[in-house]
Amino acid sequence: MPQSINRQAQSHMVPVHHLGISQIISFGMLFYAFAPLKTYVMAASSLSASAILSLVSFSMLFQALFMPAIGNACDKYGALRIMGIGFFTGAIGFLLLGMTGHQLINFLPSYIWVGGCFVLIALGLGMSSYEAAFTATIQLDEKNARKKISIITFYGGVASTVSWLCLTPLLSFFGLAITTTLVSVLLCCTAIVIWQIAKSKQTNYFNNSFKPQPFHWSLLTKIEKQSLVCLATTGGVQYLMFSATTLLLISWFDWQYGNLTMAVILASICGPFQVIGRYIEMQFGHKLDARKTGIIAHLLVPTSLLFIQIPSPVFAVIAMVLFGMGIGVITVSYGFVTNLYFRAEVYGRAKSISAALRMIGVAVGPSLGGWLFTQQREDFMTIMVALALLSTASFALLLALKPTNSIHQQP
Repeated sequence: MPQSINRQAQSHMVPVHHLGISQIISFGMLFYAFAPLKTYVMAASSLSASAILSLVSFSMLFQALFMPAIGNACDKYGALRIMGIGFFTGAIGFLLLGMTGHQLINFLPSYIWVGGCFVLIALGLGMSSYEAAFTATIQLDEKNARKKISIITFYGGVASTVSWLCLTPLLSFFGLAITTTLVSVLLCCTAIVIWQIAKSKQTNYFNNSFKPQPFHWSLLTKIEKQSLVCLATTGGVQYLMFSATTLLLISWFDWQYGNLTMAVILASICGPFQVIGRYIEMQFGHKLDARKTGIIAHLLVPTSLLFIQIPSPVFAVIAMVLFGMGIGVITVSYGFVTNLYFRAEVYGRAKSISAALRMIGVAVGPSLGGWLFTQQREDFMTIMVALALLSTASFALLLALKPTNSIHQQP
């Protein structure tokens, strides 16, 4: 049976809601958790805040180097299987992180131990987050991928809010060791569920005789090459800005208003509105070209970062609403627009190239953001606005490139 027909026959089998819940756990525990964890890891390891942020950046950069291999594995063995391995990897990282400062590991310098834990967590994120979830969806139901990607990101939109509101009290009451152990158990349970789904959903598609289609730069058409460059540039710049901003939102509001509780609440607002943005995309986005909705979403981000600089709680709320909605739709756009130019058989590898640049942006973001926030606090958000506008301009260039995937071309 041809692969395209096989995917169509399995379309009703896409575990879209399981994948959506997995993204709350993946992003919430393997990325957003760094914000509340930072202070407790500092205390346990005696490392400075700048050292912790540098280790976060290093771990994300390490992950970026492995993204092409992860994309290739998703195409070859099935993205669901890779996601299961990713959650197990993250679980090991968290379990070991809880041992930071314990006398059993005094033979290792703290920065090596913490850095190693962060690397495992980052690799787990790379294998279990949106890139893999989107690839799994496209592998099983390419024709209806846009709607299903929207549903998956609909769940993922609350990852930051769930993470911060759950981990903050857990860390406060139980400390680092118990909290990280609980997170590790959660990640292990998620890995088992995803692996079981992989065995039942992808057995027919990824059998022993399956051979992924070749994917090399020399084999790509001019439009495919140009689209890949645009997507990689957009993702790299956007997520540099995103990681620098998101991990410092609480610090920004605390500095602006001098109230940590208020800062946490304001920073958490963006999560629910990511969900609202994705709901709007899911309900009405199909009426517009995905590239156009992506441009609109991109423009909401610099607008929000302009509003956030106004010293008013009202404008802060508006800013977080716009920021959340913009980021929410952008995630859907990155996932689906890639499929406009690259079919399911090579999607994982194509997406991994832009994902590698995205993770480099994520890697540089925390350390760059921390330095800017310390040295040039008043100009921090203005610089983030400039980066957001650069990302928007790069994404807008896609309008000049006609989609090459026949499945999504208009009749």
